[in-house]
This record gives sequence, structure tokens and C-alpha cells, in this order.
Amino acid sequence: MKGLHVIGVSHAYGDTQVLNSVSMMIPAGELVCLLGPSGSGKTTLLRLAAGLERLQHGQILINDQVVADAHMHVPPEGRGIGLMFQDYALFPHLSIIENVTFGLFGQPKDKARRHAMEMLDQVGMTAHAENHPHMLSGGQQQRVALARALAPEPNLLLLDEPFSGLDTNMRGQIREETQSVLKASGVATVMVTHDPEEAMFMADWIKILGNNGSILQSGRPHEIYYHPQHEFVAKLFGLMNRFVGVVKDGYVEIPIGKVGAKGMDDGRRVEVLVRPEGVLLESNGANGAPLDVVSTHLLGHDNIVRVRLTADNVAPEERNLYVRIHHTFEPELSKRITADVEADYAFIFPLDGAGDVAEASYASTPQPEAAK
Repeated sequence: MKGLHVIGVSHAYGDTQVLNSVSMMIPAGELVCLLGPSGSGKTTLLRLAAGLERLQHGQILINDQVVADAHMHVPPEGRGIGLMFQDYALFPHLSIIENVTFGLFGQPKDKARRHAMEMLDQVGMTAHAENHPHMLSGGQQQRVALARALAPEPNLLLLDEPFSGLDTNMRGQIREETQSVLKASGVATVMVTHDPEEAMFMADWIKILGNNGSILQSGRPHEIYYHPQHEFVAKLFGLMNRFVGVVKDGYVEIPIGKVGAKGMDDGRRVEVLVRPEGVLLESNGANGAPLDVVSTHLLGHDNIVRVRLTADNVAPEERNLYVRIHHTFEPELSKRITADVEADYAFIFPLDGAGDVAEASYASTPQPEAAK
């Protein structure tokens, strides 16, 4: 198989275990994001694939060729890889065209220059070919770094936080441009990021690394977001509202509604995590949980609203909720506002010590008997 194949890789720095039996496959033409918090082993895995670290346990193959195991180590220049770091690492004393042709050693000078200009054309930087890196903006440097990494036509491209140095507006534009260039190249790509939104935007597949150095979940962005298999994965994507309840007749009752607990036994104690967009606010709602609006903050494309449930039977730690609303929200405090739950954004996990990676239950909205 063309691409990257990682088999049972473990790695430690002294007594600190960083990676724990990690396996994954990245076929040619696909972009996989390694997502996780600082210290979860993302960059270490990238460095092992690149040959910048010696492998301690396991095996790494690129295009079906073993490049690392416990006994052998192919250096980076022998692996046919492209590298792109968060600081771009352009050579300041070389022009842009010289930076891109740097990895084309062994080719005739004219041929290397023509190919480098073709790569610069792909990223829209031909007009800057004779400039030096300090004359370019951060976004332009990122484009040049991508062209340089792809110019030798690598078997594998490794990106380490490639957009972290860009401002918010530029980051979105450069992400889209980079994704288009990578798809056109057909190269297998691994990108390290700690930004869940970036991973959702860029990746064909996302692999979540936990603090124990193992892959907690692997899947398409939609699957990871809507079907997290671990509370760590669910919480990785931002604010969560947390409730504790007990399964009864296949459901869990929480202060803002009733959610399904498919596959969980009655009497089981569980936690219910609800994303802010899963809390539905309604003016003059007849059946929802009553609440007071504490604050509302406009974030441009949506609002984050903090509310406080007012019913007497709500536990103190479950009263304050965050709500995401995708339209202008200016509550009229004279009206009664209530909250319900949207099942697609509610996730249930056991609280009985069922193991580090517990099976999740995905809530479903209870239906009237006639609709079942």
C-alpha cells in the first residue's frame, strides 16, 4: 500500500511513556490529522515517521518499505518525505526560488528551476520567486514552505502545526488553499494539530491521541464529532454541559429533558454530556425547563449564552449551562424562556469504572408511543 503504515509503535523519554502501541495507516491521497492535547505524543509520532527520532518499539513502513524498527533506521533523506514545520524553516539567505529548488539536488539546474516555478505557480507565488523570505507575509511564507515540501514529489508529507503562526482570517484562507494543493498532489499527508476546528476542516480522517499516548478514537470528522466513544474525545471539541443520572426504562432524565440510553442497563449511573448547541432555548415554552439568562456574548457567526436553571430540583452543579445559538439572541427578560435537549448533541458515558475507554451511548429523543 502506498502511504504510511505505523505498526505497534511505542516510545518513551526516560521513564515517561509518550506513545503506547500506536498503529495507523495513511493511504496515498488522504490527509490524516493527529489531534490531542499538548504532551499526548503527536509530534513524537511525526518525528518518528520522519526519522528524526530512532524508533524503540514497533515498525514504520512507507510505500510498503520498512524504514524503521527496533533494529534499523533509515535517515530522513532516505525516506522520500516532505516536512513542513510551524515556523516554516525557510532559509533566510536564499531567494524563494532557491528555497524551493533546495531539495531538488541531483537534477539539472534548468529542470529543477522549471519544476520549482511550477510548484510556486500552484501556490500562487511565482511573482515572488526572486524575493527573500523576510520580504513575505506569514501566509506567503507558508505557501512557499508547502511548495518546497512538495517539490521533490515525496511519498509522505508531514505537517507540524503548519497554521499556528497565522492570524485568524488568514488561517482560514490558507487552510483551504493548502487542502486543495494537497488533494491535487495525491500525497499521503499527516498533520499534527491541537485545534479541533482545524482538524475537522482539513482531515479525511482524525485520530485522537489521549494523555496515555494511545489512539482513543479514529474516524471521519463527522463520526468523531457526533459519535465520540470516550468522554475525553467529546470534551476535546469545546465546552460541555455535564449532568449525572441513572438509566431507567432505557432513558436518562436530566434537568432539560429525557434522552435515550441505548444499550445501557437500567440502574446504571451515567454522566450525560451535552454540547452547547444541544441546549435548545424557547420563548414561552410550555414544557421545557425554566431558566434565567445570565449573559450573552456575540462571537460573530454565533452567540454563547450562559443560562441558569431555576427549578428547585436541579443540583447546584448542574444549574449553569452554556448554550450556542446560531442567530442574533437578545432575550426579553419579561418572557418565560425554557430549555430542552437536542439528542444529536448529547452523549452518555458510564460512571461505574467500566475502563479507560468506555462505550458511549448516543442519546435519542424519546418519541410518543404512536410514533415508535
